[in-house]
Amino acid sequence: MIKMREDRISVFRERLDKYLNLGINLLSLAIGCSVKVDLYDTLYPALSLVNNEIAKLNIEIQPREDVAVLRSNGDYSLVRRIYDISGNGVNKDELISINPSVALLLLQVHQSRASSPKEFASSIISLYRRLGSSPVRVRIGKGHSIVSTKEKAEFALIDFIGTKSGNEYLLANNDTIQIIDPTEDPGSYRQVATAVSNALNDLFIKGVYRDITIYPVYDAPIEDLREKLTRSFKEFSSKWDFQLNANVIQPRVNYLLMGATVVGTLDKEPPMFYDNIKAGFKILVTRSFGELSIISTYLTTHVDESIIDELERNVMSIEDLEKLKTKIMDSLSRPNIEIARVISKYLPEIGEAFREDEHIAATVDVSGPGIFVFKELAEQANVDVALYNIPLISPEIAKFAAEHYIITDATAGTNGAIAIVASKDVIDSLIRNLRGIEDVQPMVIGEVMGRGSGKLFVPDYITRYITSKSLLMKLTMNIDVLRSLRRQQVRCEKVRVEARVLGNVQGVGFRPTLRRQALSLGLTGYVRNLLDGSVEVVAEGCKEDVMAFIEWIRSSPVGSVQTINYMIKQYYGEFNEFEIR
Repeated sequence: MIKMREDRISVFRERLDKYLNLGINLLSLAIGCSVKVDLYDTLYPALSLVNNEIAKLNIEIQPREDVAVLRSNGDYSLVRRIYDISGNGVNKDELISINPSVALLLLQVHQSRASSPKEFASSIISLYRRLGSSPVRVRIGKGHSIVSTKEKAEFALIDFIGTKSGNEYLLANNDTIQIIDPTEDPGSYRQVATAVSNALNDLFIKGVYRDITIYPVYDAPIEDLREKLTRSFKEFSSKWDFQLNANVIQPRVNYLLMGATVVGTLDKEPPMFYDNIKAGFKILVTRSFGELSIISTYLTTHVDESIIDELERNVMSIEDLEKLKTKIMDSLSRPNIEIARVISKYLPEIGEAFREDEHIAATVDVSGPGIFVFKELAEQANVDVALYNIPLISPEIAKFAAEHYIITDATAGTNGAIAIVASKDVIDSLIRNLRGIEDVQPMVIGEVMGRGSGKLFVPDYITRYITSKSLLMKLTMNIDVLRSLRRQQVRCEKVRVEARVLGNVQGVGFRPTLRRQALSLGLTGYVRNLLDGSVEVVAEGCKEDVMAFIEWIRSSPVGSVQTINYMIKQYYGEFNEFEIR
């Protein structure tokens, strides 16, 4: 065992040395969406410092939304320009010639600017002054800011998109990461697939799945690695039948970066009906989240051997952690386009009004901010929201990562779960339509309490997973509110499920993990191993929670489920808790 560990660490350190020789310090790069400039501590305070000056410029910043939305006739142009961080090189005459309908802005700033709202504000206002001094009004449809550890790696990339108004919508987004799994090749297919899928997710949540074009954004310190990234972009686009425009210019500041601007069309009204969200609307997520805590913990264990010892004593073996990490990477590198097709079915036709008994009210991507996307949603819709379940992929790893300050918010991810807000009837229908999609385990985790000031009520155990005091202060932990919601659930339709699970499900920690998930959903019953190698599960509770439990079992993060056979039966009220037999 000791020899295996030494070999594992030796291989990882060889990889570190290899990339250090190429000018890449893997340990200095931010993993996944954690590369973004902090929204609450830096970005929003910086914007508040310059809002008055921006208001005087010929520039418009779209309200908080993760994607630019335009009415379009189906045709559009995209012109990419790259400037220094202060906007030197912005040409007024060229802006008049381009005459953009919207601009997508990507800033890569040094960490010294990214940690100070004042420094960050001084950077963006210089760029905005130059953009806003043109006779052409520049609308910033999406702004994305990321952090570099290299001073000379700063740049401002702007994709100017032009289109004419028509009878459909054009949606565009930009997202980038530096790396998602530092233990594998930065130019690998899975790294690029995850980066592009993360950008695509903000289109998918709006129901976009047609006419998608990828405009890659990437950089690396050497030409061979840039070429490998190019091949991975081509492989991903070909595999998933997306258009790829590989001719756009790239930053070339010799710093690892991968992502894309993505553009697609929508022939429905996008799910942005925030004013129609009201009390009783449910919140559904398409799968558990918290991917970055697992990947970050895996990385840290290979740097600090004492962490391995504690992990294996209290949580799981490093081998099991590696299997879980690999399973997550496979999921993250798979685009959520099938979910987009389902979402599209629940949107109004162009020009039609929202109907709560038929349509989705709003959607969000549970990625970089983790559960704080629900806080942003609550503020945007002027409602209060309560989450009575925080379905993490591995609560044990999330807790471990937070306790050891590996990650300050263990609910964060990349290319994460999609959250949907709609009436109960629509959510029930959605669950039926989402079942069967690979890696999808739809579950209801909360609901809208009604009009309010944008509060997000969460269970008090969230403090196990978030160590940042400034983040925790934005949450409301009121046990009486959550108990009230649970009492309301008592009036739900209760059922019993009897299931038999086949696959590699014994001797892998399947039963304890399953029990924790059942308890988090408020279910009672039992799980036990059978002599033929399968596992028997009996659970009782609200029908929507029982069905969420079944979907969770299908994609269990522990073991490997091949088949689950189950029957829904009459509720007996037989159990007081959920136990392992």
